Amino acid sequence: MLGNQSSLTLYFLPLLQRLASGFLPGQYRASLLCRQWQTADMLQLSFNVSGRWPGFVPGQHVLLTLQHNGRYISRPFSICSPLSLWQSQQHIQLCCKINRAGEFTPLLNQLKNGAVVNISKAQGDFYWQQPATAAVFVAAGSGITPVAAMLLSQRHWLAPVSLFYRCRGSENAALLSELTQLAARQPLFTLTLSDSRTEPAETLQQQLMTNSSKQFYLCGPAGFMQQIRTALTNSGVSAAQIRQEQFGLAIAAPAEHMAAGLQLSASFIRAGISTQVTLNPQQSLLQNAEQHGLAPRFGCRMGVCFQCVCDKVSGQVRDIRSGALSGHGAEQIQLCVSQPVTELVIKL
Repeated sequence: MLGNQSSLTLYFLPLLQRLASGFLPGQYRASLLCRQWQTADMLQLSFNVSGRWPGFVPGQHVLLTLQHNGRYISRPFSICSPLSLWQSQQHIQLCCKINRAGEFTPLLNQLKNGAVVNISKAQGDFYWQQPATAAVFVAAGSGITPVAAMLLSQRHWLAPVSLFYRCRGSENAALLSELTQLAARQPLFTLTLSDSRTEPAETLQQQLMTNSSKQFYLCGPAGFMQQIRTALTNSGVSAAQIRQEQFGLAIAAPAEHMAAGLQLSASFIRAGISTQVTLNPQQSLLQNAEQHGLAPRFGCRMGVCFQCVCDKVSGQVRDIRSGALSGHGAEQIQLCVSQPVTELVIKL
């Protein structure tokens, strides 16, 4: 049994969890201080984090892990609080969009003050790299969370900065109060709300065109951010001027031979038993497996936490995030961000 585990910690994990309930290797403990609604569907959680946690760079995210129905489930959330709050009090804040029909986020509103959860090390490379260069931030929806952390953490303003915040009215603009206060006290910072109910996206794009020589930081839903990126590049903004983070996965269109009606299948092997399923090439392998009654291990469903890594024995997949194709032979893949391209054999 020990030979099947990658470390002694995993081998002794059941015993360790009896001694310290909820202990997970590689994770850090955080206790809930309070929660408050930022908007009708955005809940802000304040945590006191273990002193062992190594901290974060504003703009990064963490995996938040909860225990539910006897298993651990995880989702990524960007830190929305300023770095100074962590440095002075070991507190961080997460602003989470609650999907009432989802499995994970409704649990957040059920947490009581003092509840202990697990968080990962801070992850991601979406951060403010050149504060001495004039910059334009564009945020929509949950995309405001890492952007707010970057702006609220900045102590020495060296160049003009603009934030274009796309929302469905000010009542649906999370963290608006903090950003408005920042704009009032910092003359180099300008905040512009773009109301999606009354202002077409083309109007926002035209406003951005007047800033084409600056650095751009984009964060929000995949479709909207792609529109903004395309408009910027069409106006002469280089790829080096644009940094982008997005929430949600854009599923690539199936290849031509898939569109022609050719069906794909996969053999999912677990404990030596093979299950043959017909695949939908427009869905991830995780979605395909779940629709056929299989229950692979998963976490964030966005390619961040690596909990759904498994062995591809044969066949080719496409990375939903980048469009990159795998090889045809044996290799490890992430089910949640892998889209079938050919017949597959997968070992769960």
